Amino acid sequence: MKSISKRNKYIYWNNTYLWEEYASLALNSVIQTTKTEKLSNNHRINVYLVDQVEIKKLNYKFLNKNYPTDVLSFNYYNGWKNGIPPDILEIFPDEENKDELGEIFISVPIILKQAEENNHSFAKEMSTMAIHGTLHLLGYNHEKKNEEKSMFSKTEKIIKLLNLDT
Repeated sequence: MKSISKRNKYIYWNNTYLWEEYASLALNSVIQTTKTEKLSNNHRINVYLVDQVEIKKLNYKFLNKNYPTDVLSFNYYNGWKNGIPPDILEIFPDEENKDELGEIFISVPIILKQAEENNHSFAKEMSTMAIHGTLHLLGYNHEKKNEEKSMFSKTEKIIKLLNLDT
């Protein structure tokens, strides 16, 4: 497994893939998101760049959905809401490290396909998914229309801060 890290944010990927550039995009996006949301660097976030087979397995195992998806986020804490942590950090059962905020899994092949379908750069699509996953860890959601609007607005703001070609 290969990895890069900065400010307690870690990106991992399988040795067989040459995804260093993708990992750097994800890392910068996660860092910018936590900076914009004023999250301390004490919280560790682990991001895994995976293929379609792996993300499909995870989607089925944890969400009972038998298809690949672009991004999955797993928050280790109960109670985060719209970027605000609960008064008392209540870690989910079976989690050990209270400094770890959670994990994000991003399917690189799906991101490559979506970038083409959406007619913008891979950099923008990868960054969008890394930001999206990080916002989910911070308790943002898009189940309701107002939540969706807020989350997508934050995503666009952070994308602009990253100065990516679209």
